[in-house]
Amino acid sequence: MFDIITSRDFYAKLVADFDDFMAVPDSGRLALNCTITAYHLYEWVWGDWLKNDYAVQKALGIRDRDSFVAWIRRASVWFAIVESLANGTKHFIRNQGFETMHVIGYGEGPYGVGPYGRGYLLIDYGESAGEHRWMPAAHLLEVVIRFWRDFFKKYRPNEDIPVSKHHVD
Repeated sequence: MFDIITSRDFYAKLVADFDDFMAVPDSGRLALNCTITAYHLYEWVWGDWLKNDYAVQKALGIRDRDSFVAWIRRASVWFAIVESLANGTKHFIRNQGFETMHVIGYGEGPYGVGPYGRGYLLIDYGESAGEHRWMPAAHLLEVVIRFWRDFFKKYRPNEDIPVSKHHVD
């Protein structure tokens, strides 16, 4: 697609989407762009090289695209949340089993106002989640991007992997 041809290119798009979002951490548009890219990266990895890389398939214990997705869900507990957000966006599914909110002032969320007095995006897993009830969207996106970064480093070590200016490596 245009100049995004390989899974490495699509990962570079993900890093750029994340950096754009981190510059405006209260933008639902930028968060969803990043979320959708983070979710669909598995399709690019599969289609670009993994479907024909039997050594990596064996190392992962997978045999097809569906078993690759199942492996990702086991390897990253956060992938299911990204999947729900991406599919909820695409198919207008509002009830995800968690709430999303835009925090813009004190008293609206558990962390007050974000950096530099700006708002931020927050995921609320509900009271039953106890002390793990809240997660800023930026944290969710960062852990998923780190998952993909580590995946590329381990299974495509010769690739030149883009680095986010917001990661602590």
